[in-house]
Amino acid sequence: MNTNLDCCLALHRAHASLRLKLDDELGTYHGISFSDFALLNSLAQADGARVSIPELMRPTGQSQSAVLRQLIVLEKIGLVLRDSANGIRQAALRPAGRALVNEASETANGICTDALESIAPAVVATLFAAMETLARTPP
Repeated sequence: MNTNLDCCLALHRAHASLRLKLDDELGTYHGISFSDFALLNSLAQADGARVSIPELMRPTGQSQSAVLRQLIVLEKIGLVLRDSANGIRQAALRPAGRALVNEASETANGICTDALESIAPAVVATLFAAMETLARTPP
């Protein structure tokens, strides 16, 4: 039976499989997890130099306290900077963090390319659009 629940569970399994591959390769070559990469990438893609910590919750899929804990670790190894402006806690990439996310992007892109190579480009485009729509759905 193919229900909406089955679709969501298949999406979860696909994400879990891909995440394991990304964790392994990113950990081996760059010393970070896929979760770390996603957070660093969110900071790298931000319009401004700094991003408020609450803004990092949705793209990382974590609570504010989990994002903060992750930022503390990344700050201790010199990849990010945390500060507060007008009572708003923010984070920004340090030069070492920007360099790492740029290098790690090549590794992640290779893994993702391999993962999607058996799927027709038109289907990938449709899948991408559907996932972007899901990502924008309010919690």
